Formats: sequence, C-alpha cells, structure tokens
Amino acid sequence: MSIISRNERSRRAQTQDAKRYIQMTIRRLRQDMNLTQAQLGKSLVTPVDQATISNWESGKTELSASQLLDVMMLFGKPNFLMLLEQCDVQPDVFENKKSA
Repeated sequence: MSIISRNERSRRAQTQDAKRYIQMTIRRLRQDMNLTQAQLGKSLVTPVDQATISNWESGKTELSASQLLDVMMLFGKPNFLMLLEQCDVQPDVFENKKSA
C-alpha cells in the first residue's frame, strides 16, 4: 500500500474540516462587517451574486483559490493558510514544517 493510499482517509477528513471551517468563517466575517451576501458578492474583484455567496456559506459550491484569497483579503485576512491552521487542520506538509 502506498503512502498516498494510507493517508487518503486522513487527508479526506482534514479537507472536509477545512471546507466547513472556511464556510463558517466567511459567514462570521461577513456578519461581523455587517455585510449582506449581496454586498459581499458585489465587493469582490470578480463580482458574484448573492446566491453564490449563499452557496459558499452553505457548502453547496466551493470557492476557487483565487476567490478564497479575494474574500480573505477583503476581510483583512490574506493568509488563508494561517486561517486553516487556526481550525486545527494541519496537513502533513504543515506538520513537517513545524518539526523542522
């Protein structure tokens, strides 16, 4: 069995945790800034409609990496990898860097 196969279950769980954390964080930060979903959508570099923000927050659809970066920059949190570390999602890559 390859290393990739052995780690698949762990990676899948970490990925799902990160997705849920991103969804909750977008909603929380948006509400903290007193923005509606429509206002947030219009504020992005590439604007999206209210339904798209709703879908991101509910997990129906996923943001692209560039959309996530744009949202986090808008909220003043451009380093979304650090944001993920706050939710205890620590892929093996992060763990190896910390032990080095």
